[in-house]
Amino acid sequence: MITPSTPSSSPSRLSRSRLSSPRKSPLNTPTSSTNNNKRIKTALILKYLFLSILILLVCILLRINLQLLQRLDNSTIVSKNDNAAIRTKEAGGGNNSNNNNNNNNHHQLRATSMQVQTEENDQQQQQILQNRLDTLRKEVATMKKKVDELKQRMVHIRNIQRSSSANAILGTAAAGNDVRSSSNTKTTTSNKQLKRHTCTPNQESIQSTRLQKRFSEWWSHSACPDQVWMDHIVTLLEEATSLTTTSSSTSQQQPPPFVVLDIGCNKGYTSADFLDALSPGTNMNPHTLVTAIRTIAKEDNTKFDRDGGVCNDSKKALNVDRTTVRDVEVHCFEPSPATYGMLIRAHEKLMPKETNSNGSGGAKWFIHNKGLHKVNGEMKWHSACAHAVGDELCTIVEEGTADAITVPVVTVDTFLQETYPSSSELPLVHMLKIDAEGLDPAVLEGSMNVLTSNRAIMVMFEFNPGLSEKGDHPHGMWGRKGNPHVTLIEVTNWLDGIGYDCYLDTHLPEESEKKKGVLDAPGLYRITGDCLSKEPNVRGWANVVCASRKYGNVAARLLELATFVQT
Repeated sequence: MITPSTPSSSPSRLSRSRLSSPRKSPLNTPTSSTNNNKRIKTALILKYLFLSILILLVCILLRINLQLLQRLDNSTIVSKNDNAAIRTKEAGGGNNSNNNNNNNNHHQLRATSMQVQTEENDQQQQQILQNRLDTLRKEVATMKKKVDELKQRMVHIRNIQRSSSANAILGTAAAGNDVRSSSNTKTTTSNKQLKRHTCTPNQESIQSTRLQKRFSEWWSHSACPDQVWMDHIVTLLEEATSLTTTSSSTSQQQPPPFVVLDIGCNKGYTSADFLDALSPGTNMNPHTLVTAIRTIAKEDNTKFDRDGGVCNDSKKALNVDRTTVRDVEVHCFEPSPATYGMLIRAHEKLMPKETNSNGSGGAKWFIHNKGLHKVNGEMKWHSACAHAVGDELCTIVEEGTADAITVPVVTVDTFLQETYPSSSELPLVHMLKIDAEGLDPAVLEGSMNVLTSNRAIMVMFEFNPGLSEKGDHPHGMWGRKGNPHVTLIEVTNWLDGIGYDCYLDTHLPEESEKKKGVLDAPGLYRITGDCLSKEPNVRGWANVVCASRKYGNVAARLLELATFVQT
């Protein structure tokens, strides 16, 4: 059990990654390797085809611009020649005026007529060129849209390639949709409780060696992970939910909604990720969210720092299913009044109507101006919380700190009891996500009841030991100077003891890395079960994902991805 004292920091930012890695379902067939190679070759062919089309469009655009410039230059030369001819004729008429006044008048009239005609021709030519320029501008705008579409397809192909790499590591073949899907494709894993898996000393040594080497290959591979465990997340969570509803009642009943607690919501990208994964028809996703955030900034004549997310969250590929709507309740907790105000405005733009005609059902996004902790009450927070959206200085400070603001704090257990009072037991939490700027152990301690009763299917939190070692504003419980000092191994051992398997989430090797000789690496590195004996020497920060062994299909999925500890 974790027993840290009151820390001096607060929730704020999630170092998260995409839920966009292509979702695959493992099939143990003899032809899996062959099928996987075919998919990789197909993805490469499509990649180079789209690159060729993109280059061709750019060349066409350049050629059109050059033709337009040439036409403008030719028109200018013709106009100058016509004017010179007119002036010459006018001079000639003047020299002959002494000999024949009638001829002089005739030449003057003719010159005037020619000048008028030339001006009319110039105007007509300019109008033609202007019309042509407007047409070209429209064509360029259309081409830009097509280029943007091609870029999106390139991202899609890249995700397919990276997913194929993940499947190659697992020795599995693809099934179902190529990209994250909310389909009800059934997995072959039994939903019985998963037995605790332990590592041999040799497995622990091999995994630890590869993990530390990976940091030298890509220093931030743990900071913005691919979250390959999100493969067919809807199916996994639905099966886990059915286990609880079946055991709690023999009568037919409506399944409970998916419940996600987004603690340390910041700009809301984790909320948007889960809403896109679980209820894509709601149209609340990272792409629509960043548009709303930038619209709000424009209305306020400002620009928010990292408005697209610290891991470029707004550019991630979306769920291929764009129509399905499910019952989802995402609770977003943000202690900063400034960021909270921005989130409320984004909510009004993206989800003005969250209920069906009968007042229930559908996807809902609840935003709370609260901090989460191991106690209930109020705490002092840095003054930056009141003014700056997404400011990393928004943390808990000591009593008596100048200009500090007061923000209410609550435990996870208390929040669930007050929010769902009609339930005879704590509601089932499908994802408990924590990004509390070093306060994660305190938030976990405040979740004691929901965790010890295994009412949280999955838990995700941030491990950032560097926060306590910052020279200007040290805070947090992780790291050598943590207040109080808590290690990752201590926290995960406690979770292991109450029935959770935990893993370090990472970023798979890029194709460019593989060309340089970088070997394959797993999506997850197992921590619990004696699989990691020493504190990981992370660079930057890291994300940890855990699953309750009570829900065997979810826990087994994570174990499959930790390939270095397989028996």
